Amino acid sequence: MTNNPLLVDAPAIERARRFGSAQSIEGASCLEGTQRPPSRPIAAMTAIVCVAMTSIWGFVFIDPDMPGLDPTINYAWFVPTGPLFSTIWLTLTLCIAASFYLVLRSPPGNSARSLAIIAFIAQFILKSFWAWLLFGRRAPITGLYVMTLFVICVIASIWLAAKVDRRAALLMAPYVSWVAFILSLTISSAVVVGRAS
Repeated sequence: MTNNPLLVDAPAIERARRFGSAQSIEGASCLEGTQRPPSRPIAAMTAIVCVAMTSIWGFVFIDPDMPGLDPTINYAWFVPTGPLFSTIWLTLTLCIAASFYLVLRSPPGNSARSLAIIAFIAQFILKSFWAWLLFGRRAPITGLYVMTLFVICVIASIWLAAKVDRRAALLMAPYVSWVAFILSLTISSAVVVGRAS
């Protein structure tokens, strides 16, 4: 059996599977691996729930018409308001959900997949924590530290997603501008609080 040319490399086994002869190869079932990506509905539900929970948690503190939310926070002039904010936010949210879905559906054999999933989950947690600090606790200086970690996680998510599925990285690319915006917002709020104290 060791002389069987089909067992020499994995591409040969893939070719054998394609032509329907994989079942005749001794030990082929061991080579298929026990892990598989989640089904499309499970992956979609997971991505939607994670992104939705992050957004819902943020909206506990953030109103779409942000400058009207709290007069104690001095928002920068570049903060989008009303329908513009909602449109940008919805588009980016859908892109993030689609990107996370593609990463979840990628083959488990890719070593970057697990790290990409961890980076996505970390950014969801950090964004929720940032929203609580900035808008709930009115602590922009502490929020700035969390935002810095969040930015690192977003960049790591894009970099790792590119190794898993380039489409996922492309879907995340517009989010960089939004991350830069909320980082600027946090810095602006932290500077105001710093001057006041």
